[in-house]
Amino acid sequence: MYWGDATLTPPPPQMFRAEAEPNHRVMRQGGCMSIHFGSSRFVFAPISWEPELLTKLESHHIVAWSPDSSQRTRFGVRMKQFLDAQPGTEVLVLHGRGILDLEGFCAQLERLIPTERLARTVDGAEGVASILRQDGAGVLATPIRQRYFLWHDADVLLRNNPALFAQLAEVIAGVSAELEFSADGSMLIQRCLYFGGRSLAEYAREPDSRFQSWEEDGPGVPFWSLVSGIDRPSTMLCSIDALMAE
Repeated sequence: MYWGDATLTPPPPQMFRAEAEPNHRVMRQGGCMSIHFGSSRFVFAPISWEPELLTKLESHHIVAWSPDSSQRTRFGVRMKQFLDAQPGTEVLVLHGRGILDLEGFCAQLERLIPTERLARTVDGAEGVASILRQDGAGVLATPIRQRYFLWHDADVLLRNNPALFAQLAEVIAGVSAELEFSADGSMLIQRCLYFGGRSLAEYAREPDSRFQSWEEDGPGVPFWSLVSGIDRPSTMLCSIDALMAE
């Protein structure tokens, strides 16, 4: 399996790489995964990338990129089929070509998660953050323990409105962390898989992107760090082409 990018030197704290280079192995240092060279075998078996990606989703959001839109679509379809088969799992698809602004995002979101009203705001009592906090329920009110958003063509909004994309990526990561570490003992693992081209990958590599850092909102601890208790969003970068080639 191929994670990150060779241009990351060193890799950001919450992103690691396992490129298709010869002679590498995995070492765990201080609770983090790092790659060391010394073996001719791949870190992950090429035939089992879906289960391995699911394992990474337990603790990270995923940015999966390829310059080939058809390849991204095939990857997304395979991942959705795999996630749909998991018990207690809700898979929600966002079609990025129809998300050019906040209205487009909200129009799709309110059709995925039932709500009486979704205000066209990111924050607030009835905004995007509020609907992301809602517990899910499957067929016959089966409890949902994992919710995955698959955001196809996420780079469309990134190109059209970078500031709004950053806000949405941050609120998705922030609410997800908040739900996972809530004080009431309930837990909903909520993750987003972002699919896009080279511009999305380049954004993900930036240390000050919302994939890697919270927005500074004045002196002191950033809001989402205070609410969630984590220092930064947990995001990994995945090369679709290298993965699908096997």
